[in-house]
Amino acid sequence: MKKGVIIIAIIFIFLISAIVAINIKNKGARMAKIENEAFEKYLNSKIYGTDVMTLINKADNKNKVNDIQKDSKGYYINNNIDSLQIDIEFITDEEKEETTIYKMEQISRLGSSEFIKNFDTAKFECSEKKYHKATGKLSYIRFTHISE
Repeated sequence: MKKGVIIIAIIFIFLISAIVAINIKNKGARMAKIENEAFEKYLNSKIYGTDVMTLINKADNKNKVNDIQKDSKGYYINNNIDSLQIDIEFITDEEKEETTIYKMEQISRLGSSEFIKNFDTAKFECSEKKYHKATGKLSYIRFTHISE
């Protein structure tokens, strides 16, 4: 009788643990989806420089809230969980197909008003995006300046 009760208790504890683990995983996936939606709505179309600056500010705020560390140059370090990095690629010589890539921190240091002054109506498109494998959250976005 005691063995039967112990076995049932163990099975019950195992089932409860499995249910809790599934709920935690599902909640994490829902949170990743919600966080990603704030950025992904901009990723499948051409956007203006003002939108790019908005996304840079959102990413910077997200990294600060998540206490993402910076390296010695002041760039956010990928933590493989919830960090977000944005790069902006500018074509510097179309004939030679040369480009220059600026990190979001570089643009922020120059000031959002300066970026908007120069690129408010310029068009950009998402040329690359990556996700954290562990959480499914966006980890990297590259916007490329397009000439029209």
